[in-house]
Amino acid sequence: MNFLHNLLPLPSGYFGASSALYELGGIIVVYGPAGGAWHINIEDEPRWYRGKTTIVGAGLLEMDVILGKDPEFVERIVNVAQDLNRNFVALCGTPVSAIIGVDLRGLTQAIQKRLNTPVLCIKTSGTESYLEGAEKANLAVAQVFLKSLPKVPNSVNILGAIHLDVGHLKHLKPLISLLESSGHKVISTWGFSPLDDIKKSSSASLNLVVGLSGLSLAQYMYEAFKIPYIVGIPIGEKLQEYYLKLIKGKDFSLTFNLKSSKKALIIGEPIMALSLKFFLEAELNIKSRIISVLPLKNLLSTLKELQNSFIRFSGEDEFSSSESRISDLMNQSDIDYIIADPLYERLLYQKKRFIPLPHVAMSARFYWDVDYDYVGIAGAKYFRSYIV
Repeated sequence: MNFLHNLLPLPSGYFGASSALYELGGIIVVYGPAGGAWHINIEDEPRWYRGKTTIVGAGLLEMDVILGKDPEFVERIVNVAQDLNRNFVALCGTPVSAIIGVDLRGLTQAIQKRLNTPVLCIKTSGTESYLEGAEKANLAVAQVFLKSLPKVPNSVNILGAIHLDVGHLKHLKPLISLLESSGHKVISTWGFSPLDDIKKSSSASLNLVVGLSGLSLAQYMYEAFKIPYIVGIPIGEKLQEYYLKLIKGKDFSLTFNLKSSKKALIIGEPIMALSLKFFLEAELNIKSRIISVLPLKNLLSTLKELQNSFIRFSGEDEFSSSESRISDLMNQSDIDYIIADPLYERLLYQKKRFIPLPHVAMSARFYWDVDYDYVGIAGAKYFRSYIV
């Protein structure tokens, strides 16, 4: 069992699904007791009061669960969908639906028979990480809404940009500006673009994966629409140049000169952490290791096959959700810098230079409006301000 004394637990699957679907203008139905949807809104979703998406709970009472009042549930959802007239309905599972063995797919089909609006089945259980929920939601959207379209030259999609990992959209503006200034059109940003833009995603020439939740989607779009993809986030001037070379399919190499005795530990979402590791080693000559808070199996197998990626693992990099293990690594004597969500600073009892990099999946809305950068030249300037 994983005990947490100082950290918050990461969001579960239906929180991740909500993050992936939030800007698409649908109705997200959380199949659980009254209040299940409210936890998403008040804890992890700063956009809830202004978005066009509505998150509703099934409003199940104890007797509803015991007696299995599925017809009444279907009727309520159909009435809500007809009243609100949104782009789709998404039905997400919770621990309640998993424990009592609810047939989510059957309920989805029953609702779909009554509606012209697409109904998505997101088979979450509430016991998996938010990553799995976001992946399932992305794939459900892609399978329902994406059709083959003619390719637009020099165009890209940004995948994996759920707010739980990247934070506010403003943090991706340097990446979007970099792409547009180099002659590339951004078709869609999965996690922030509206559904009309998402539907055009299959016309892109290239997918850029900035978060792990977009990796399975990139693999699906490669198989379905022959769209290649690059994994990573450009941080710093050298990596921006390297990134653009990769996008254009040109050869480019970077040399590493790790003579510095300094060492950094990066904790967080793995694609972000590995991109930051590359920046620290390539530009600041600081040896780095990462602790990923999300499972790495899919990313590891993908990177072995990808030739056009600049992120790389070392033997020290690992996945861990154990508070005690993370604390032990943070307080090792050879670590000089720690880059992580501010909540991790509670685990420090040795004197280290702590560099805050908020991760919404860890600290929810606490640091949503904090000023920080992690992409491009602005990101490099932010990290240098703590290190140099």
